Amino acid sequence: MEKELIAITEYCIKYDIEPSFISSLEESGIIILTNIGEEKYISTAQLTEIDRYIHFHYDLLINIEGIDAIRHLLEKVSLMQHEIHELKKQLQLHQP
Repeated sequence: MEKELIAITEYCIKYDIEPSFISSLEESGIIILTNIGEEKYISTAQLTEIDRYIHFHYDLLINIEGIDAIRHLLEKVSLMQHEIHELKKQLQLHQP
């Protein structure tokens, strides 16, 4: 299955954001961009995440390091929620 890609320049113009912000996310390892020739592209699978990071940065004034920290914390919360769900299922199996 082929990934759909959106050019960074088009995305930034459409959503009125600085291309340097997207580059900073990539440099920090927060997102992965695809290079084709001279242009960089965003996978459509990452758009929800990028929208969240744009909100953090432009609306809440959170810097790249803060976005990375929040991202790690949200991943941990998600893993813990999954673990709690699995433990509850196991507990139900052992109840009369």
